[in-house]
Amino acid sequence: MKSVGNKLAICALAVMSFVGVADAAQIIVFEAPLDNWDQKVSADFAANRELSRAWIDVYVGSTDALGEEPPVGQVISKAVEGLYYDPAHKQVRYRTATETIVCAEDATILWRTYLKSTGQCRLTPSSEQRKVDDGFKIREQTVAKIIFEAQR
Repeated sequence: MKSVGNKLAICALAVMSFVGVADAAQIIVFEAPLDNWDQKVSADFAANRELSRAWIDVYVGSTDALGEEPPVGQVISKAVEGLYYDPAHKQVRYRTATETIVCAEDATILWRTYLKSTGQCRLTPSSEQRKVDDGFKIREQTVAKIIFEAQR
């Protein structure tokens, strides 16, 4: 009987340590190759306030080097498990196994409501060069990433 109790205690400890590691992990929200050298990626929180849903909008676009034309790009919406909009507090929140973190709050400028980041959930854009083998030749390709990380 004593060995069964020890095994259960060890299993519980292993599960709790796994949950702690999972909470601290970074989540790759977006990863895709870029078409042009001048394309940039950025991300921001978005929400449907009526449905209490939240997600991350990833902007992939290029800017005109001379600044004569407006930026051209697309917005790609990405869901993150645990991210939701709380209409009672007017906040975007991220729920982990142990806590809830406020990522963004409603703010208003000139009668327009938008989400203002609290800084507790980072959206970090990055890009890297990767070698791609298409079966005929090996070439370099730029791959963009957005990483979500909730701060405790």
